[in-house]
Amino acid sequence: MPQPNMRQLSAFNAVMKAGSVTEAAERLFVTQPAVTKLLKGFEEACGFSLFHRGQGRLKPTVEARQLFAETETIEAGLMRITRLAESIRNLERGEVSAVTFPGLGMHIAPQAAASLLKRSPELRLQLFTRTSRSIEDSMVTGKADFGISLLPATSPALDTREFEAIELVCVVPADHRLSRAAMIDIKELDGEQLVALGREDLSFPIIEAAFQGAGARMRPVAEVQMADAACAIVAEGYGVSIVPSLASAGARDGRLAFRPLRQHIRMTSWLVTPKGEKLSMLANIFLDEIRTRIRRLQVPQSLANKPAPVRPMN
Repeated sequence: MPQPNMRQLSAFNAVMKAGSVTEAAERLFVTQPAVTKLLKGFEEACGFSLFHRGQGRLKPTVEARQLFAETETIEAGLMRITRLAESIRNLERGEVSAVTFPGLGMHIAPQAAASLLKRSPELRLQLFTRTSRSIEDSMVTGKADFGISLLPATSPALDTREFEAIELVCVVPADHRLSRAAMIDIKELDGEQLVALGREDLSFPIIEAAFQGAGARMRPVAEVQMADAACAIVAEGYGVSIVPSLASAGARDGRLAFRPLRQHIRMTSWLVTPKGEKLSMLANIFLDEIRTRIRRLQVPQSLANKPAPVRPMN
């Protein structure tokens, strides 16, 4: 015995609701012969008659009424699935979770999340912030759909590829002598009071190398863990700092001036994902939003010197 299909089920439901093949055909936007053929196929699949025919209308049998209680539920469920698929396709609904290094997780990732949520309030986003050294552990244990780290993952359970370059920039008080410069050479920071990111930060060795390469004295008078903390000290009028350009996304009160470095120092960020798994459409849209915001903050190539940029040791 053939199995009924959804087109037959829809034709049956339409006839049950309309009371005639003519009205059912109008509701389904098909011809009357098409509805008649579908109805016949449905009866054959069921193995019994569904209607008494006469006087231009169809009268459902008792068996048809019993079936209709179920087929209507099935059709309503199919419509819900169709609407859900459409909302997922249009990125109106869905879930995504991400884990990022602190410099990205403080401003850029939340701003990117807010942009998506404004467009589609039904989305559900989770953002976690971890050090680059612990992002790999978070991904291995399945805490997030993707991670963005300053270190490539080494676990065989993960895939890693370069994501975006992160420029390092100089931040000075708005009234500092260097705030009027379009670009700052590290030589100009010789002996300046430097609010440095801690020695465990991945940026410290490349900043130190840049000072040495420029023949400038690096004079750290304070060490902090977060770029935002360094910016907060500088905003109070004390010292200067070299921080990832991402930190400028949080500057709002005009007390700071962010300036590109002539030496064009950068770090590489890495996208970490479960091995062999494709990211969802929503995850890719989220990544595109993060990538766009990172690129807006980078030093234009036209302002950069030609020598190869200094990259961190992995």
